[in-house]
Amino acid sequence: MEFKLVCDTESLDLARSGSVWGNIWVEISGLAFPEPHWNDMPVAFLAELLDAVAHVRSGDGDRRRVRFFDGPFWLDLVGRENGGTLEVTVNASGTSGARVVAVDAQEAARSLAAVRDELVRACLQRGWGDQMDVRRLQAR
Repeated sequence: MEFKLVCDTESLDLARSGSVWGNIWVEISGLAFPEPHWNDMPVAFLAELLDAVAHVRSGDGDRRRVRFFDGPFWLDLVGRENGGTLEVTVNASGTSGARVVAVDAQEAARSLAAVRDELVRACLQRGWGDQMDVRRLQAR
């Protein structure tokens, strides 16, 4: 697959605010975005990404933007072919080199669900199941 979400569950840490921080990034056509081992809020980011993918799969031309919580980085998602294909664009503020890839929406959804399951399991093992973002991700 040309689009892959990577989350390093060994890097997870619970901030005093209750937010879960850890390394999460996207690999698109072999390019790590924003960069390998990007430190951000993986639970909240993945919940937003899952919502966006579900939305754009509902119809042709539906769009959503998902921002990383740290830094000026985002993914633009567009549903194509009646939601069967997902067009993913990665971009950053102040750059001109966006990268775009079209992926099978069902395959992308399965891949994201696997990352969700692994991330929720890691949070529950650490005793963070009562955190709002973890509960939100579990509901996806």
